[in-house]
Amino acid sequence: MQRRYSGLNPTVLTLQELREVTVNTLKETTLSLHNELEDLMVQKEQIERHIARKSDELQQLKYRFFDVLEKMFSEDDAMLEKLHQIKIQSVDLLDILEEMVESAIITTLERASDIEETLHEIIKEITFETLNANVLNAIRIRRILASILQTALNLAEATPNQADTILRGTLLGIRSALYKSIEKFHQYLLYVPEEVKALYRDEYKTIENELDHIDTLFTQVIHSLSHRNAPAIIAKLESMSQDIRFDTEEIKHLSKETVELLRTRLSKLKRGVTEQGNKLLQSKSAQEAKAMGVRAWSVAKSAMNGAIKGAKEAMDKK
Repeated sequence: MQRRYSGLNPTVLTLQELREVTVNTLKETTLSLHNELEDLMVQKEQIERHIARKSDELQQLKYRFFDVLEKMFSEDDAMLEKLHQIKIQSVDLLDILEEMVESAIITTLERASDIEETLHEIIKEITFETLNANVLNAIRIRRILASILQTALNLAEATPNQADTILRGTLLGIRSALYKSIEKFHQYLLYVPEEVKALYRDEYKTIENELDHIDTLFTQVIHSLSHRNAPAIIAKLESMSQDIRFDTEEIKHLSKETVELLRTRLSKLKRGVTEQGNKLLQSKSAQEAKAMGVRAWSVAKSAMNGAIKGAKEAMDKK
């Protein structure tokens, strides 16, 4: 390289000539490393495809595995409850949720009739069924909403002529499902046994805080998505969410009522593991409550089956 540049006359050499010499020299100098990098990129793509394929195979194997076990113990409720808890911890339901939402939106677009209204009903059904647990998990709520919205954003960008309709229908469906889920949780709190609440005292405290700030929940979810999406599509989503208003008086009022009910119930619970507390945790209703709180596969299965059934019914009506 030194010999190549030492023979150059800077007084007569033009910028273009110097650029050509430099670019050619740079290519020769970095050729070996550049080729290695290209080979690694090809390998990386192959590995990523292989990982995706194997991950899908792993998920399908998990489902088949638990399906066999469930059939083996279909008459044993106690065994099924335990299997349900293991299954819900072993299977990634959010992956299924995204695929289901994507399929529902695409199917609705293909039908091309009353798209916004149909999406409203379908997303409401899917969101509610997925949130449909008597012990709402605050982190899970955010992940579910973020997953549904991200799927809608992806499809909105892919079909710009239907972007507004997709986003608005999705937002309306989520808002309706949130209200319905909070209402169901409120009713659940009225009748849930004390031993059930004892199991989930800390979780209820987290939910209390979430409900107390329900009007900011959606803003926070959108903010979390802003790092993964184009500013233009996020701006559109924010504008629509403000128009739809997730801080409607109905949701805020119901949330406040539920918070007060939670505080009343929680005030009756004592911290610490006492002998009486241990008995409560081992009681039959407490064991049933674990299945209710984590909801194992019963929630997952009813969520997926119920949402698909509801989505089909909603689309068939149109």
